[in-house]
Parts: sequence; C-alpha cells; structure tokens
Amino acid sequence: MQLTAQQLRACGVTHKYHPKAFTSSAPRSSSYCIPAPRLSVVPRAGSDGPSSSGNDGEELDRLKQKFFSNANPGSTSSSSPQPQITPDQAASGDNLLNSVNPYELGRQARRAFDDVWTQLSQLASPTKSFIIDDMLEPGRDSDFEAPQAAFTTVLVVGATGRVGRILTRKLLLRGYKVKALVRKKEGRGQEGYGVPPAVEIVEGDVGELRDCQRAVRGVNKVIYAAAAKTTFTAELLRVEEKGVMNITKALQDEFIRQGNERQKGKDTSSRPRYYSDKSKKEIADFKSSYHQKRWDIVFVGNPDDVKQGVDVRELARANRAVAEINEEENLVFEGKLMQRGAIAEVGAKLSSKLPDGEHRTKDTEGLTLRVRGDAHQYACVLETADGHKYTSRFPTRVGYLHVRLPYNTFRPEQAGQPPLDPAHISYIGLRYENRRTPAVAAARAARGLLDDAATARREQEFQLEVDWIKALRAGEEPDVVLVSCAGKSHTEFSSEADLKKVVEYKRKGEDNLRLSGLGYTIIRAGTLVEEPGGYKALVFDQGDRITESISAADVADICLRSLHESEARNKTFDVCYEYETEEGLQMYELVARVPDKSGDYLKSAVNTLQRNT
Repeated sequence: MQLTAQQLRACGVTHKYHPKAFTSSAPRSSSYCIPAPRLSVVPRAGSDGPSSSGNDGEELDRLKQKFFSNANPGSTSSSSPQPQITPDQAASGDNLLNSVNPYELGRQARRAFDDVWTQLSQLASPTKSFIIDDMLEPGRDSDFEAPQAAFTTVLVVGATGRVGRILTRKLLLRGYKVKALVRKKEGRGQEGYGVPPAVEIVEGDVGELRDCQRAVRGVNKVIYAAAAKTTFTAELLRVEEKGVMNITKALQDEFIRQGNERQKGKDTSSRPRYYSDKSKKEIADFKSSYHQKRWDIVFVGNPDDVKQGVDVRELARANRAVAEINEEENLVFEGKLMQRGAIAEVGAKLSSKLPDGEHRTKDTEGLTLRVRGDAHQYACVLETADGHKYTSRFPTRVGYLHVRLPYNTFRPEQAGQPPLDPAHISYIGLRYENRRTPAVAAARAARGLLDDAATARREQEFQLEVDWIKALRAGEEPDVVLVSCAGKSHTEFSSEADLKKVVEYKRKGEDNLRLSGLGYTIIRAGTLVEEPGGYKALVFDQGDRITESISAADVADICLRSLHESEARNKTFDVCYEYETEEGLQMYELVARVPDKSGDYLKSAVNTLQRNT
C-alpha cells in the first residue's frame, strides 16, 4: 500500500518529509540495545555504494561526512569527549564489568543514540536528496500497518489536547476510522479544532449523556484523553469523573444496539436483547423475587465448635444472624457474633443457565457487587460442583460502594484444591467473621491498642446491604483506553493541594471505568512534555511511584498500541522516561524499553504487570 500525497493531507501531514515528522510513530524494542536504523541507502549514479568489506568504521565515517556538514573527518558522533582508558586500567580490569554488564551497555547505547539525535535535530534545512533519495523509501508502509484498522472505528475524547492531536493522526495513518468528541465553539469549522479533515467531528460535552450517546454511534473502541482545563471542582467533576461514567454507559448501550442489529440480520423474528457480549452477567439482583426467595442464612457459629460436636442450639443463643429484604429491595445481612472466631454466612445455590439459556459464569473473569457497608471486612465465598470452596475478602466503608473481585483473588479454603474454574461455580455466599481471636488480641496489644468494650461491641455487630452481584465477562482486548496521571509531583500544578485534588477525581474516573464491565487499559502518565517521541527509553511500573516526565507523543503511541493488545487488557500502569534509580531500586531497569521501530515494546513491557488493577 502506498501513502499518496492526498492520503497524507487527509491525515493532516502537510509538510515534507523531515526526521521529526515521524519520530512520534517510532515503536520500541523489548531489548536493551539499539539496532541499526532501518534506513535504505540508495547510491547515486557513479557512487560505489556501501562497502562490502564489512569495515563498519569506514562506513560510519562515510555516512557522518555525508550527512553532517559541520562534522570534521574522523570526529566521533558524540558531542562530549569520551574518557580514554589507559593500558594500566585495562590490564587491571577496572572496566571489565562495565564492558559486559547489559545495563551499562544499554545506557551507553542510549547516550550514543541521544547524541546522534541531537545532531540530526540541529540540521537547519536537510536537502531533498538526504531525506528522499538516499535515506527513505516512501513505499515502505510496514510501520503503519494495522490489520484490524479497516474494521475498527475509534472515538477520541480530547482530540484537541496534547495527546489527542497526535493520536488522531497516528490512527488515520494506520487506516482507522476516527471520530472526535469536542466541545462546540462558535465560528469554528473543522480546521478550527485543529484535527485532520478525515476525522468525523461530533460537537458535544462529555458531561451530557446524550452527547456521549451520539458520539459513540458506530464506534468499536474509545480512547479517553480529555483532561480538565482548570482545578475547579465543577470542571473536574464534569470531565474526570462524570465524563468517564457517561462514556462507559453510552458505549455499553451502543454495544447492545450493535448486538441487536446483528441478531436482527440473522433472525428477523428475534426479540431485542437488553445486554451485549460486553454486558455483565446477572448473579443475583434482589429487585427480583426469584433471588429474594433463594438467599438465606447458611451457617452461624464457630466452625471449631461444630467439629467438636457442640449443640447447635447453644451456638444459636451465642450468635445471631438474619437475612431479609428491606423497603429498597436490598438484601440486608446483619447480626451479632458473641464468640471469637464465629462466622455468619448467607448465600444461595446458583443455576448454571441464565433465562436466555446462556451459561451464568462461563467465560467470566470476576465478580462485581454493589453494597452498603459498615466499615467491616467481609468475604465472598464460591463453591464449585465438586465441593471445593474459595474465598476472597474485601473491606467496606460506611455508605454505598462498588466492589470488584477478580477470580484470581479467590483463595482455596483447603490445601491441594485445584484452581477456581468459573464454569463450575454452583454456590455463592457472603460471610462475616468475628476475627477477634486470641492471636488478633495479642497483636493489637503489641501495638498498644486496648481492647475496650466499645471496640469489642463494634466487632461483634455487623450489617451489610447488597443491591446486586454480577459477573464480569472475559475478553481479549481493551474496549476503552483511559489516559490518567501519576500521583506524584507534576510541574503543571501550582500547588500540592491542586495536584491532590486532580488525582482524586482522576481516580474516581478510573473506578467508574473498572466497574463498567468493559475491558480497559488505564495509562498513568508522568508530566507531559512537548518532545519528539520514540527515541527515549520508557519505564513501566505499578504502585504510583514514578516522578519523571514523558513525551505526549509517546503516550499517544502507547494508547494506539493498547487498542489490540491482549496483555494490556484490565491493567493500570504508570509510565515515564527512564531515569537513574536510587540505591536499591535498580529493578526499574528491568522494565525500561529502548526505541526500535521493528519491535512491539508494549507487550513485553506490560506482560509481567498485575492484571485487574
């Protein structure tokens, strides 16, 4: 496929070929060394062409004299003098470790690359023969190929921002159909928004659900790169929290509409569905009388007493638990456990099929619950058809909250049990345990915490309201890519209070996306800087520890690569430029990725990061 001048103009590329024009599209390598640039040298008439003797030093000198007019013959490519190693130092082996250490070799290679890039950037007006005739093959499109692009429509929210304006052009170059949701501005046409003519503009506000529904019409994926322009609470609420929630709701509705259209094409007599292959599956909805009748108290008491044959009526007098439906049609699970180590559990058997015949838990990857808590810790209990039980604990707070429980957080109750298979789940329950065992009391005493009567009473009494429980469908790719920010210092904020406020609303938007049931990738970028992308190594991390900056072009490239990357699904990660680590933190070097147009750096960078974060 050839990129004609007309196609380039449609993508917004109106300048001539220049080294900086394509640096933001440069992928990276998962290795630590920089391979030779993928440049095709076409010899001129009368030229002998590249030497076939294999003398790399002579070839490098010839290229430097050819492309750097201000370079002296025989000068090195580095602008800084290199230290000379004396024969005594070489004999003593002082530099032996550095000569074989891959980390040090990687740093040296990256410094050399930066020096060459600096000299390239300082070229005021490169000649046409340097750019086209001798260096590039305009017909080479392998760097812009995306097999899925022809069948994918991407909505970019925040297309006029620093990341969005680069991202739209990257998507168009690879053949995606691109839509952009932008705020309406009087007197501005397509060019007034600063987006290429090939982008379909949808004017609206992310704070309005109807505008989001119009924007996602016919869309397959969304990249949310919008950011509040001020630190006012209303602006942060509209863009960072409510905007993400509206986009996810609208996208779920759009997937349902698309599913009904496909179903209608296969069977004209079929009834419309109210779910899609992206929707959560119902486990228990207590607005339904079916689930209200099935859920009941399963066990109350101390498991050790039961094993010892203690009378069940004695246990009932010491411990109490009830399950009932309140006026809001929520399941209320409450009681009082007087014995230390006693537990109370409410649950129900699960039918394997949903009303439409679909399997209830097969091809799912976790559970999500909407509950009203009391600041106690509870446990979700799953049992398979062969009798194996698995539990996952979760904290609560006073008031309503959503809880997300991936299946990989469930632990077997007995040693030697096989891993949890969602397709075999036959029972689900919620459990409260009075964990004030002698060991816990001793640990509290060691920390200087007194076990007063009020504390003991709070531990004994519990109350949990459950609105619904649903299963999260599994998938291969992200549906939404969200550009967030790291929680450490950002130079664009004038005070620590402003940064804390922005991060708070960013995290609320992230929670809205995780609980939507859609596949997601959340990119927490460092401070954005206006630099060419694709030539500095990046650090991928989890734990909100990074403090360095990153190019907006690099963030745009990560968003692009995340669209069809299965390893990036349901992951949240921080990313910034590589930097010298503090003593004891050299592990950062292990996830640094070096620029290279031939490698898929994102997959190797995120495949070791934790999922469902």
